[in-house]
Amino acid sequence: MRISLLPASTWSGSTASPIRKLLYKQFSPLLVLLSLFWLFGVSFWAVGSDKPNIILLMADDLGFGDVAYNGNPIVYTPHLDTMSREAVRLDQFYAAFPVCSPTRASCLTGRHPYRYGIEWAGEAPLKREEITIAEVLRDHGYATGHFGKWHVGGLSKTLKQSEFPGPIDPANYSPPWENGFDECFSAESMVPTYNPLYHVGGAYGEDDYRHLQTEPVAFNQRTDGHRWRASYWTGPGHMVDEWLGGYESELAMDRAIEFMGRQAAGNRPFLTLVWFHTPHTPLVASDEDRRRYQDQPMAAQHWFGAITAMDRQIGRLRAWLRQQNLHEDTIVWFCSDNGPSYIHDFNSAGPYQGKKATLWEGGIRVPATVEWPKRLKGGRTIQAPMSTSDFYPTLLEAAGLPFPENQPVLDGIDVLPLLTGQRQSREVPIAFQAPVKSANDVLAEPGTKQMALIEGNYKLLSVNGGKRWMLYDLQSDPGETTDLAPSQPVRVSKMKDVLEIWIQSCSESVSGSDY
Repeated sequence: MRISLLPASTWSGSTASPIRKLLYKQFSPLLVLLSLFWLFGVSFWAVGSDKPNIILLMADDLGFGDVAYNGNPIVYTPHLDTMSREAVRLDQFYAAFPVCSPTRASCLTGRHPYRYGIEWAGEAPLKREEITIAEVLRDHGYATGHFGKWHVGGLSKTLKQSEFPGPIDPANYSPPWENGFDECFSAESMVPTYNPLYHVGGAYGEDDYRHLQTEPVAFNQRTDGHRWRASYWTGPGHMVDEWLGGYESELAMDRAIEFMGRQAAGNRPFLTLVWFHTPHTPLVASDEDRRRYQDQPMAAQHWFGAITAMDRQIGRLRAWLRQQNLHEDTIVWFCSDNGPSYIHDFNSAGPYQGKKATLWEGGIRVPATVEWPKRLKGGRTIQAPMSTSDFYPTLLEAAGLPFPENQPVLDGIDVLPLLTGQRQSREVPIAFQAPVKSANDVLAEPGTKQMALIEGNYKLLSVNGGKRWMLYDLQSDPGETTDLAPSQPVRVSKMKDVLEIWIQSCSESVSGSDY
């Protein structure tokens, strides 16, 4: 049974847009009645019924065109290719933000990061007032674990973990264990993708720093470079002090599988987040994985090799779930946190314009696939828009759980009807906003703001603070090559109104009104 926090009028009326209706917060009479039943101990949710296991996999900086199943002629990703054929492939799936930290926060909360002040990578922590999917599921009996890259808050108040300049800020402290996770093996931000505690070459910002490695790197090599500043943490004050060699993707999966195995043995449902660092820089691959790409330049060998290594871990996970007879009732959802990095050109946004840090399709449309054999028929491709903000409401619905009583306003929606095929189109638009940080942010004006709204087939976009608005039909023109704004001023005006109301709503949220 799906319970919405929205009033009945949200889904009716010929003039109000869906996103405008989402902004009202009063409860419907039905919800008030159900809330009374809840208070008096009568539940309409099958709290005691079987709950699915949930695994969220996220790559870092993996563009739409960086997997073989989306047409990349070089990269070798056999396991993601198989998953895309056997599961449900999501071809219009969006990261909620064009860079890392904000998107990750949206996965946890179901809310756009401008609602709680995370407006760029690593610049602000997840606020304690925010309610995460891990907190809700843990309160209803789930074991919760995070493995890999965290990047929505500091892991220590006294030890600097980031490679970026500046002093440590204790106010940035917001680790997994204070956001609903029972267990973790987490690094605060980026690490080398191979031998994650040591980087061959100079420190970040130095002349010899290598975003992509330019020479072979041996397993566990600790020469010709420096100890990477970040470490993995497993709890408050518990930094992993053992030396860690090999792929970060394998190290994270090792611990995730061990965690899930223990929960399965105890018949406890689990939420597991495996957030890979791959293929974010610094990009390093093993000699074995580079060998497959020996006709490519050395830097490209490291790039493609690391992706293949990550793909191998996804195949390992899927095989393990089947060996343990867990796959039928386990949701496995894979995506990337944003489009391909603008630091190099070995990556690909596929047929889309732009890269990471922009709201062009290439910056936010990412590869995504989901499987849940018990509920979702595989072998299908869905074109309807979805986003990382949809994780939270969708997974609560999948688990048969209510929203918390003090749930702040959501931007994501329950997309299970889209995933099951009960509905073919999305009723609620997806809105975006982000700053433009530098001249490296291609196809946008530095120092200003970018905004977008996707409603049906249409996308409204401004990359210069609203000085110019562009309109694209993503169905007929996914590459955003033909601006329809001059010929459709009425549509532009209506979509702009919707977007401006949503932006105002975000401003009210960040002021604390949602709490």
